[in-house]
Amino acid sequence: MIIEIRTKEKYAKNEEAGFIGRMAHAGLKVKAARLSRLYRVEAPFSRAEFGRLGADLLTDKITEHYSLSQWRPGLKKAWRVEVWLKDSVTDVVGESVKGAIADMLGKEPETVRFGHAYYVACESEVKLRHAVARTLVNETVNKFRIGKI
Repeated sequence: MIIEIRTKEKYAKNEEAGFIGRMAHAGLKVKAARLSRLYRVEAPFSRAEFGRLGADLLTDKITEHYSLSQWRPGLKKAWRVEVWLKDSVTDVVGESVKGAIADMLGKEPETVRFGHAYYVACESEVKLRHAVARTLVNETVNKFRIGKI
C-alpha cells in the first residue's frame, strides 16, 4: 500500500514556489503545483494498521495530512509525476522507516520504498516530461511516471 503525506495548504507555499522555480529554470511554465511524499509499504497489514502508520508515524499532525489512496489536489489540467528510486538502489529512507514500523507495530514489513509525487498544472505533458528528466531525476538511480489527473 502507498501512504501519501502532503503538507497542509497553509504551510506548503514555500515548497511549491521552490518547485515551480525549478521547473521554470527547466523551461516549463507551471500554473500551480502540489507536492507529497510517498511510502510504498509492502506488508500484510490491515487498513487500520496502515492508517496508524500514516497518522502516528509518518505525519506531523500540525503541518501535514496523510492518505491511503491517491490524493486529488483539485488542480485543473494537471499531471501527477511519481519519482522513485529504482529497486536495485538502496533506499536508506525506506530502510529507516521499515525499522520504525517494526518498532511501532511489532512486526516488520517486507519492504518500504520512499518516493515523491508532484502534482503539476501546466500546458504540455511533453514539456513536463522534459523538465522532470532535467531537474527531478537521475536516470541511473530514479524511475518516474507521469499520469493525467
